[in-house]
Amino acid sequence: MLEQEISASVWSVAILCQPYASLSYVLPSYLPRQAWHPGMRVLVPMGKSNRLCCAVMERSVAATLTEKKLKSIFWPVEKEALLSTDYMEMLEKVAARQLASLGRVLASVLPASLRMVPDGWRDRNNKRIPFSSGWGNPEFLSRLAESWMQGELGIKKAGGKEPGLTLSCEPPWPIRPQARVQWAVMDLLYAHGPKTASSIRAELGRGSGKALQALKDKGLVCPHAHGDEPESKSLEARQDFFFSPQQEEALERLSSMLQQGFQSCLLHGITGSGKTFVYLDLARQSLESGRSAVILAPEIAIARQLYQHAGQYLPGADIYLHHGSKGPRSRENTFLELGLGKKPVLLIGTRSALFMPLQNTGLIVLDEEHDESFKQDQKLIYQAKEIAWYLAARENALLVLGSATPDVKTFHAAEKGDVNLVEMHSRIGQSILPQVDFVDLKQDPPVFGALAKTCAEALKETVRCGEQAVIMHNRRGYSPVLICESCSETVKCTACQVGLTYHKKRNRMVCHYCGISVSFPPTCGHCRGSEFIPVGQGTEKVEEFLARHLPDTAVLRLDRDSTRSQGRAEKILQDFAAGQAQVLVGTQMLSKGHSFPEVTLAIVLDGDLGLGLPDYRSSERIFQLLVQLSGRSGRGEKPGRVFIQTRNPGHFCWQYIRDCDYKSFYEQEISRRQKFGYPPFVRLGLIRFSFPDAWQGKSEFLAGLRRRAKQAAAGSGVTMLGPAPAVLSRLKNRERHQFLVKSRDWSGIKQAYLELRPLFDRYSQVRASLDLDPVNML
Repeated sequence: MLEQEISASVWSVAILCQPYASLSYVLPSYLPRQAWHPGMRVLVPMGKSNRLCCAVMERSVAATLTEKKLKSIFWPVEKEALLSTDYMEMLEKVAARQLASLGRVLASVLPASLRMVPDGWRDRNNKRIPFSSGWGNPEFLSRLAESWMQGELGIKKAGGKEPGLTLSCEPPWPIRPQARVQWAVMDLLYAHGPKTASSIRAELGRGSGKALQALKDKGLVCPHAHGDEPESKSLEARQDFFFSPQQEEALERLSSMLQQGFQSCLLHGITGSGKTFVYLDLARQSLESGRSAVILAPEIAIARQLYQHAGQYLPGADIYLHHGSKGPRSRENTFLELGLGKKPVLLIGTRSALFMPLQNTGLIVLDEEHDESFKQDQKLIYQAKEIAWYLAARENALLVLGSATPDVKTFHAAEKGDVNLVEMHSRIGQSILPQVDFVDLKQDPPVFGALAKTCAEALKETVRCGEQAVIMHNRRGYSPVLICESCSETVKCTACQVGLTYHKKRNRMVCHYCGISVSFPPTCGHCRGSEFIPVGQGTEKVEEFLARHLPDTAVLRLDRDSTRSQGRAEKILQDFAAGQAQVLVGTQMLSKGHSFPEVTLAIVLDGDLGLGLPDYRSSERIFQLLVQLSGRSGRGEKPGRVFIQTRNPGHFCWQYIRDCDYKSFYEQEISRRQKFGYPPFVRLGLIRFSFPDAWQGKSEFLAGLRRRAKQAAAGSGVTMLGPAPAVLSRLKNRERHQFLVKSRDWSGIKQAYLELRPLFDRYSQVRASLDLDPVNML
């Protein structure tokens, strides 16, 4: 391997694979200084074997260790830096915020194909020259360098990836219960989507190869075809759009802010007030001024709807759609086009779209800004609102946070004057907010499946009149609990100790936390019995009951199980909007921004779900969910009604939901948070850690951790509660614990975590993470 003495030409590079560290390398002698730039992808040798890895150049560093030798960077992957200085600076701030390495952040946000080691050089005849031909041959490398600088040598991209495999049909599947490996393959693809044959073998073992071939022969598994939308699109001429006086007033104020450099604004508009086209007209103004715009949605299905609306409202504009379910080639093309493009574009997507290298941005919008999906709490932890705020400030852009039920912290900031506030108090057109009634299940118990008499009669009347209804139940599957008839024990996941949910269509019992599934009926682990009673109702059971008992009425279901295949969610929503079904049953996916003018009835089967969670945001979460769901009813010319079934009719939230009274709810909630010391009055962090449940050293580790935590709390001036078992105390055969940390500022929380990290790092069995401003306390 080429090595040379440290000189002034030492650079720090961020490695895009394990160990994701920033390491120092020296520039090689065979390429001139002008061939290297910060933000450029390069190939570097790693480890004793000197295997090549992809890395990104950060900056030159001072040469201080004159005795040692450093390895050379081997070769640049491109001739101009892929990542701009601004982009690198943003990722460095994300890394500092999350106490992560820059390499790990880059590996999380760059498309996979841009992190791969290329196949070699490519000469002007497009002939491949392997990188291995340059090892130990400085003269050959010097000749290649000359060709590189003259533009006669390029890089050959990595070869085509192994094709993914996917399910060719929905369950039920004709597989014998004894064919366990075939079931394991089907469960894996059903739960996680397309996978390559090699990744399936890696997860399930070599024996899965025969099972996979058998499933192909049966036609149950097939190659995955990426049905991506075009990366950009222009649709037909725009229709006539008329703004209400309220929309025009909101646009007047927001348009003024758009011209004033960095501004932030909460657009607080009730459901159906027409926020979407306010966003789109702001995007039009930004594009016409020569600046790009970004609109983020909480769900892929909502982003697709925005994409369609934008194409109709802005014909001729360059509009891109980005989300995590797009294929690798599409993601790479979008990334490169946006990074190299100079024209203003409109980018629509989910939270990850913020990491596209868009240039000269004038507008950033977060629709449904309260939604928890804007926070990523696994792998790279980040809050999209924080990234959007940083980008808007850097670009001197307008940041718009839109919602009918804003995050309490966001509304508090608006109340203090830290962000502007624009309000829209009425729906567009003739529609009005629906009447909301609560049904006390103790006085009016279920008589029609899971529906109380009041709700059943309202549903039957809605169907008889030819109108539509949505029914929300936040439990997917057929039955959430199965009880052994012999010993009355519930069936639990052996790895997580939470109840397994019965999915009738698959005839499987599934853990919704680790994904383990077993065939039904199982054998009871306590008495070896095989007779079980399904208890409770999931969306699958509700759909089945209504389809059977509402004659000549089509019923659709919208939940994670029914929308696993690509494009399935959009098809369900389109079919319902087109009137091909009168009833739509679903989970909280129903509440997110959908507009169905013919829906005149919304029913919530269990309004109490989530109220008892040990989470300071539980009341806020249920208020937002039920108000948003209520907003799906009565959006057309006909008035709407909402029924919410509850066993706790005296809960303080209900009066505010009934009146759609956000401000009164906010005043109640903000006073409680101030009294008990929760955000926005303190900074909150959650230190999560886990270890194998059979680990012999856990008692010693926990004792040492408690001692260290007392010192950390005193040294950093924070309040640390814990360590305590997490609400879900066992997942995937690992015990889960956490500290809740309160502080006046973020630096105190990070300092406390840094005090504990050496102890976490000392034990290979321990996994730990820091979540700043957590939205999920489980």
